[in-house]
Amino acid sequence: MKSKMKLSVNSVLVLALLAPAFSTTVTAEEEDTEPNWQMTWNDEFDGETLDEDKWRIDIGNGFYDGDEWIEGWGNNELQSYQEDNVTVEDGSLILEAREETVSDDKGEYDYTSGKVLTDESFSQAYGRFEASMKLPEGQGYWPAFWMMPQDDVYGGWAASGEIDIMENRGSETDIVGAAIHYGDLWPDNTYTAEEYHFPEDKRTTDFNEYAIEWEPGEIRWYVNDELYSTKTEWHTEYGEYPAPFDQEFHMILNLAVGGWYGGEPDETTEFPGQVEVDYVRVYEDADAEHPPPGDYIDPDEGENGEEEGPEPVDPTKNWEEIGDNLIEDGTFDETTEFGDEEDSLVWNVFNMGDHDPNGGLADFEVVDNELQATIEQNGWAFYHIQLMQDVSVTAGTYKLQFDMRSDVERPIYTELTGAGYRLMEIDVDEERTTYETYIDVSSPGDYSLLFGLGREEDDPDPDNPYDIHLDNVRLVEVGEDGEPTYPADPNEFDHWVEVGDNLVEDGTFEETTEFGDENESLVWNVFNMGDHDPNAGLADFEIVDEELRATIQQIGWESWHIQFMQDISGEAGTYKIEFDMRAEEDQEIAVELVDSGSGVHQFDIGEEMTTHSTYIQVDNPGDFKLMFQLGHTNDDNENLVPYDLYLDNVRLVEVEAGEEEEEQEETGPKPPVTPNVPASPAAPALNNPGNVSFDSDEEEEARKPGPPSHANDQSSNRGGKNRPNHD
Repeated sequence: MKSKMKLSVNSVLVLALLAPAFSTTVTAEEEDTEPNWQMTWNDEFDGETLDEDKWRIDIGNGFYDGDEWIEGWGNNELQSYQEDNVTVEDGSLILEAREETVSDDKGEYDYTSGKVLTDESFSQAYGRFEASMKLPEGQGYWPAFWMMPQDDVYGGWAASGEIDIMENRGSETDIVGAAIHYGDLWPDNTYTAEEYHFPEDKRTTDFNEYAIEWEPGEIRWYVNDELYSTKTEWHTEYGEYPAPFDQEFHMILNLAVGGWYGGEPDETTEFPGQVEVDYVRVYEDADAEHPPPGDYIDPDEGENGEEEGPEPVDPTKNWEEIGDNLIEDGTFDETTEFGDEEDSLVWNVFNMGDHDPNGGLADFEVVDNELQATIEQNGWAFYHIQLMQDVSVTAGTYKLQFDMRSDVERPIYTELTGAGYRLMEIDVDEERTTYETYIDVSSPGDYSLLFGLGREEDDPDPDNPYDIHLDNVRLVEVGEDGEPTYPADPNEFDHWVEVGDNLVEDGTFEETTEFGDENESLVWNVFNMGDHDPNAGLADFEIVDEELRATIQQIGWESWHIQFMQDISGEAGTYKIEFDMRAEEDQEIAVELVDSGSGVHQFDIGEEMTTHSTYIQVDNPGDFKLMFQLGHTNDDNENLVPYDLYLDNVRLVEVEAGEEEEEQEETGPKPPVTPNVPASPAAPALNNPGNVSFDSDEEEEARKPGPPSHANDQSSNRGGKNRPNHD
């Protein structure tokens, strides 16, 4: 199930309203042939206990997203899955939700329930997957029969896909839902969904058969053999169509309590509630000749097979230090303890081995004013063992310098996570050596300096334990011949001249009558986190007297909880963002041209309608999103709701540097004023690593919620602050 992400101060939740490129295929119906279904797997639940050679019982109330515990399975669910809630009785599998209190080392829970899956025993690509099920009635029940990729060939959720065969809100006994999730890594994924409405004489509380028939390029959904949905259009950024639905998937049955899909139980909900499963059966078309599964494609690889992105900084230039060391206690003279995923300190550590018995594991301590990492298990990825420190960095070129030695010869990995720069590999050995590397940071932000001490797949696998020593860590801005690499903030220049048209469509709100959302993009689009979390930001949007009026119902706890935005296509250059705004309550709002690398800009809004503006630099042409974040930004300011906020005259216009007027002597008559004449083009635009920093360190792109999902795959993660992992 999709996880809620904790975002950093400069982060923003972005609704990427995707328009995927779809392909077509020839279906079985078009060929006028019937599949020759032959059973490949089944469970009739005829015994007295669950057949654990076929099913695995899941436990708990969440999962680890790398080093961060995601409670509620990422969907705000309330139940803790327990073995006792899974039974086999009278020829049926029973998943029972109970109102009872249990606890574990992560917390206390008021409900228990059951969940089983076949990830350790069975998976299949293509075929017919069916189950006869009887569902509970009651507000807050969320039963589901769904499928997840066995190997995440195309990456983590939802790049490798998800198939929801059936899900139901217990408060709606006449409707079930079907969906597929696909596209890209969260939050840039998308989905398509459909509902089945039962005839008057049937309800979800009866036994019904829920099924899909899955062929290359087509998935069909059935209830009691009645076809109600056919999907042929999907995509993934990391494979060729029909990817991601061309790999093996496993099955999952569960009964959740609470969550964003159906809401929490209330006084009308009767406990216990049960999902009863009469059978689960899987077939394959014995006559079909399916194409082989596809392969992962790296969209960042160029024609030469090299990773695209910032070019390595030339270390032979005459780099001179022009800044202070940004690393706190890089000499380990003061550090006595280390932070972790639960409590961040100056230096923080993460061990995958704390969450996976085979993952990387190290003990960290300071010995004689050196960091000593004793490697107990190497793991299988560099990020399995992490030492890191959060740093705030301005745009520029930086020298990373440190002393290191290792009892065994091996590579280590380092990066300024979130800054858009590729991972760097450095070979270390028994001799203490000072290492230097240079990093280009094209957008200011809050990043994390990461040392990855785990073992990559092709690295040597030394015997454990052994020690790695680190000291004198420095991150210092440098300039060629002492000159800064990047231009000053464009807001520090006073003579910009507008040279382009307004890129914002209907910035005066004379034509807009309705707004798009995450499901359908229009000219202006809105997003409310409060639609997914009852305590998050929530606003009503409407046009009043040719102004946008946002009535803030709940301010939430992050600026991105309430979003108002428009898709923009622009070229590289310098731009002016300008708008008029007022609010009935004083509020700080944030504005960003998302994905442009130009940063997040904050404005104080008062009761008077005031024109606000800022200048930004855009490095590369692209499709961006002009976003106003209207949620809570100031911890000291709790506005009384509801209140109205008004927006008008929104402009995004390219500018160029004009000539400054020469100062005239005070004596004698002054000559006529000469208008500014455009000079050379605007100051060089910045390189583009992306503009926001997430607690996910592998992805700099912004995040959005999709529909409630049943995913939690264990995809790879770096940086100790994580993106969603799904299982």
